Amino acid sequence: MWEIIQSGGPLMVPLIFCALLSLGLSIERFLIYNSLPGPDQSEDELEQVEAALRSQGQSGAVDICESGKGVLNYVFASLLKRYNTLVIEQEEFKDTNEEIVKLAEGGGGGEMGRFLVMQKELADMKDELVMETEDSARTYLGKHLSVLNTIGNIAPLIGLLGTITGMIVAFESIAASGAGDPKVVAGGISQALVTTATGLIVAIPTIVFYRYLARKADQSLERVEMYGHAFANALIMSGRVRENNT
Repeated sequence: MWEIIQSGGPLMVPLIFCALLSLGLSIERFLIYNSLPGPDQSEDELEQVEAALRSQGQSGAVDICESGKGVLNYVFASLLKRYNTLVIEQEEFKDTNEEIVKLAEGGGGGEMGRFLVMQKELADMKDELVMETEDSARTYLGKHLSVLNTIGNIAPLIGLLGTITGMIVAFESIAASGAGDPKVVAGGISQALVTTATGLIVAIPTIVFYRYLARKADQSLERVEMYGHAFANALIMSGRVRENNT
């Protein structure tokens, strides 16, 4: 085996690195997807963070997210950060919104104008949190998949480069010593064939793993988003309650 690797030349080093990286990342993603929480555990995690949000506010929810792990805690933490950013942005545009409300009231809109402005704010915030839920879930579930896709694409190219360099070596040997002795070109041809075969051996299973894992990620995304949307609603409701109390 070692003699075959040596015969492939220096391009065997990146190919072996790609093979080990592909194997490691595939195993890591497989373990992550198989450890995703089921419906019962997901409900429990959602109830825990919502209970902390109601009783202790956002600081309690943050503590729950920091003490836990997994995709739901990652999504909940991302939603908390995004919600706080949106609240700050709304505060910055508070004067502008008040002007809009006054114009609506002056135009005969009365309380309906104020209500519509508030509804628009809530709708915009909900849309932002929905997008944050999808982005954070895809970030967690799709981690390392792009690397696997890249390895699957470049491994044959590295093998092809080895083919070309091997043929260059073979033709240089022919030019230097003539074509009478097959041993003269054997080294270059061996390098060409070994790197080509290795590139394909690395690429084919990597692409298979990537397709399988990407499908698993897409299947898990919808379930994760459902609980993320539920927590986003809880965040918005807690913010409305806090505003009404103040």
